[in-house]
Amino acid sequence: MRVTIKLTKHAKTKMIQRHIALDDVREIVLKPDLVEQDKFDKSLKHFIGSKSGKFLRVIGRQESAEDLLVISAFFDRRLKREKT
Repeated sequence: MRVTIKLTKHAKTKMIQRHIALDDVREIVLKPDLVEQDKFDKSLKHFIGSKSGKFLRVIGRQESAEDLLVISAFFDRRLKREKT
């Protein structure tokens, strides 16, 4: 599956601040452990997956069949950590 990942300015800034690599975001989007619909904006999806014992949440909007606009990405502390 080929998906072009586009980042908003906010997503770029937050990924730098949070030390989140674009490759990690791409991996979670392509092979998420869980996908949730956003509670407030039905056009947004939350892609959740495990990275280094933590859960990475990537929030994005499908702009076309091949394009995903990433709004934000963060390590979700609300989810339980995996046992290492």
